[in-house]
Amino acid sequence: MMKSLFLFDMTFWLYLAALVLYIGYLFARRPSMALAPAGHAPDNFDERDGVWATQLGQVATLVTIFGWMLNTGALFTRAFERMEHSGTFAPWSNQFEAMAYVSWAIILGYVLLEMRYKIKAIGAFVVGIGFIAMGAASLLPYRYQTAEPLVPALNSYWIYIHVSVTLTSYAAFATAGGLGVMYLFKERAERLGKTTGFYAAFPDLETIDELGYKAITVGFPMLAFGIILGAMWANYAWGGYWSWDPKETWSLIVWLIYGAYIHARMTRGWEGHKAAVYAVFGFLMVIFCFWGVNFLLSGLHAYA
Repeated sequence: MMKSLFLFDMTFWLYLAALVLYIGYLFARRPSMALAPAGHAPDNFDERDGVWATQLGQVATLVTIFGWMLNTGALFTRAFERMEHSGTFAPWSNQFEAMAYVSWAIILGYVLLEMRYKIKAIGAFVVGIGFIAMGAASLLPYRYQTAEPLVPALNSYWIYIHVSVTLTSYAAFATAGGLGVMYLFKERAERLGKTTGFYAAFPDLETIDELGYKAITVGFPMLAFGIILGAMWANYAWGGYWSWDPKETWSLIVWLIYGAYIHARMTRGWEGHKAAVYAVFGFLMVIFCFWGVNFLLSGLHAYA
């Protein structure tokens, strides 16, 4: 058994632990905490609960970072295994490895986001997507999880840049999708008057909306660059820049979907609820492009 598989398995469990801790952090917030003025605690607030919630959040962050480090080690280990089996140092050469890389990129993006904005509640949604990605990868048959030799078309230097750039854009869209779900939860809670307890740790709707938009503005140009690199690789490998292969077509569809989102936001003021729903819809299209096309539609990318 490959050493990398053990590390990927450990990563899966650490991401699960981090997700549970982030959810626990949300529930650990006392209902009265949200009712106190900034910098003050209400009369019935038990400071021990606040300390407990803070410590739980800190542990969640540490577990997440440790899981990401292990994920990094697993990818590096798989890269060396790849070099041994196929001469290609690219740990994203099949569906299993690609999903592990997307999970890695999602968690890295989340950690940077948390360090920048100090909002741990987002971890319950974004780290959750990273965990699901690792879980879905682990459900693949064993033959898809090993570093089998690559087909000639994949054994190229283009795999280093095209695949990594495209998968990183997917990770950004996944983050935006998670934030979209969070926005809808928060919006519904406010509509029902549930602004304490579990929802007390959520940032305001404007912040969630803005962070989701920023994630999409990162993913959109990266996907465009990835598509251009893919066309160049296709010309090198198959003698043509575009063949309307299902993967190519769906990548273009996803790019157009997010292009429409950015256009609507800039020209028609699409913010808030509409933007959140659209971000979730866009992420579902990314899932189909990334997962569904590979298994449901045949084409030149079927080996992915």
